[in-house]
Formats: sequence, structure tokens, C-alpha cells
Amino acid sequence: MKSTHKKLIAVIAISIASGTAFAHSANTNILQLAQAEESNYPILPSFASTKTRAEVKAELQQAREKGLLTTTDSGYPKLPVVTSSKTRAQVKTELEQSKASGEFKRLEKEQYSG
Repeated sequence: MKSTHKKLIAVIAISIASGTAFAHSANTNILQLAQAEESNYPILPSFASTKTRAEVKAELQQAREKGLLTTTDSGYPKLPVVTSSKTRAQVKTELEQSKASGEFKRLEKEQYSG
């Protein structure tokens, strides 16, 4: 492909992208109003941050060091360890009895029905 063709395609792509972005920003208020009329969700006011990303990261690090964060990335509650009182063979036997009695199908239908 010739370089002039590549340049022409690039110019067309940039023109389309900038036109789309402009159209979106021009119609944002109209879209928000239309959506608000059709739903019960409020239109939130626009928000402009007064802090830089670096300032927010620094504050987050200070909060971690002071122990002010209640949950960290790995601090999700630990589930208790549960040990079964039945053997694998007993569980398999119960499953087969449940299938034979029809209880298994009833429970499966109850669980997966809409």
C-alpha cells in the first residue's frame, strides 16, 4: 500500500474519531435528560477532582500506614474450615438414594427454574 493511501486512511480515521467525540460531548446533556425521564435514577452532577493522582495515592499510603483502612486487597473474611462427619462413601450413598427417590430431580428443578 502506498504511503499516500496510508496517510489518507489515517486522516479519515482521525476525522471520524474527533467528530464522534465532539458529537458525544455535544449531546451528553440531552442523553442524560432523556435517560432520567425513562428511569428513576437521578442525574449526578459532574465531578472535577481537585487532587492529582499522586496526591490520592499518597493519602492512600498514609491511611494504610496508620491502619485506617478496614479492608485490604487480601483482607477479605476468611471462611471457617468445615470438616465433614461423613465418609465419601456415605455421601455417595445418600446421593444415589436421593436420585432413586426423586428428591434430587425435585431439588434440581427448584434450583434451576426461573
